[in-house]
Amino acid sequence: MAVRLLFMICLLKFVIGKQEGFIVGGEYVNSIKDFAHVAYLELYGKKSEVMVCGSSILNQKILITAAHCLVIAVNITVYAGTLDKYKGNIHRVDRIKLHEQYDDETLANDIGLVRLKKPLSLGKTMKKVIIMKKPPKVKMAEVAGWGFISDNTREILKYTAQKLWNHKKCKKFIFPEVPDSNGKICGGEMKGQEDYASTGDSGNGLMVNKNIIIGIVCCAVSKSQTLMVYTDVPYYYKWIKVASRKLACS
Repeated sequence: MAVRLLFMICLLKFVIGKQEGFIVGGEYVNSIKDFAHVAYLELYGKKSEVMVCGSSILNQKILITAAHCLVIAVNITVYAGTLDKYKGNIHRVDRIKLHEQYDDETLANDIGLVRLKKPLSLGKTMKKVIIMKKPPKVKMAEVAGWGFISDNTREILKYTAQKLWNHKKCKKFIFPEVPDSNGKICGGEMKGQEDYASTGDSGNGLMVNKNIIIGIVCCAVSKSQTLMVYTDVPYYYKWIKVASRKLACS
């Protein structure tokens, strides 16, 4: 339960009342073409609560995001194609898919898919991510998102760099908060970092080489709140391939 509470506080927020900002620090994106894979999700629950998350474009009709974003959603509106999230193309969702072994307490297998009712018009402002079983080995990655923004903050996409950790070091620092470290990677710093993903950035993609997705924002480690835990996308390569095909054809 502690883990579930953790990212309900840090990353997934209700859009009711004033909350903490989005990507903390970081920089405003100059052109949506630089992060054309990003799509914004507004999720409506059974009790009319509204939540926000991010996602990435997998293909014309399917987005990839975190499973914890989708658990209580009964209606989802998608915005894509512009820096200002609410000026983007509006799309409705007709089906979602959570990993069959997703655990809402431990955040194991925190990955899900969203199918749109109508296909996206892919181009310079909306592009697919690349998913690789063995992505390039790099030391840095980038994450972009809108997160939750108060009335006094610009509704413009921001991004920040993330230092990548090896699995052994990651497991040492996230355990026991995230006991199932398989399928997880870490980015950021334990302390002293001013730029990191925050409220409402769950589900956004961790990118290398601008178009290769290696992670999905999952949660923050409470002892730092700047060390971010991501779902390891290459770890789920086969699941994504099979599940997206079934979702597209169903």
